[in-house]
Amino acid sequence: MSDHLSFLIEKLPVLLFGFSGQRPGGLLLSLILAVLAVAAGFCLAVPVSSAERSNWRPLRWCAIAYVEFFRGLPLILLLVLVHQGLGGVRFGLNWSPRTSALVALALYSSAYQAEILRAGLAAVPLELVESARLMGSRPRQVYILVKLRYALRVMLPAFTGQAISLFKDTSVVVVIGVAEVMTVARMALGADVTNAPYWVTMYSLVGVLYFVLAFALSRLSQRWERRSRQPDLVHSFFSY
Repeated sequence: MSDHLSFLIEKLPVLLFGFSGQRPGGLLLSLILAVLAVAAGFCLAVPVSSAERSNWRPLRWCAIAYVEFFRGLPLILLLVLVHQGLGGVRFGLNWSPRTSALVALALYSSAYQAEILRAGLAAVPLELVESARLMGSRPRQVYILVKLRYALRVMLPAFTGQAISLFKDTSVVVVIGVAEVMTVARMALGADVTNAPYWVTMYSLVGVLYFVLAFALSRLSQRWERRSRQPDLVHSFFSY
């Protein structure tokens, strides 16, 4: 048992930060990719979710097609298509594997976030919107400070679940050569047959690392949800 513990302690920095000269890598790279992809995906999801509720039918159809396309593709296939197609030499972009992974994850995340936002916007009480308009708010203020804010608060658990899922999905970026934590674990074990007894222990540690971060994100989300509760969104948004 002490041999297993010593092996894990020796390899832990590599699992967390990647190999020297190839950093960031490992768990840190997985976390960076997930955070950036969720942020970029949200920036895409806001206009897409608004377009899904548009009265102009062609715009609404385009938004629905966008969501269904990226939500319907397996992530591993989307990664290959983005890296070999969009980010390849053919279009003159020649993206690095990390850039391709970030773009693919952002597109994949945006489709799910757009649906979450659409449901949240549909749940905004009409009384809130009408009250904000009567108080002299402009359409942009009503959308950002009332509708969007209400939707984010109501759908926070769904956003958290999607973020956790995307963080775990970063493990598939290995198909385009990105050294995330699962790849680093396999490389740390190497082809040395003497490391065979440590395989289960190593991947168990990887599972623990994933669980710790996912659990921490879930708890932070619950704390934020409790602190963000406000009795009157109509009046509270004027304080911002």
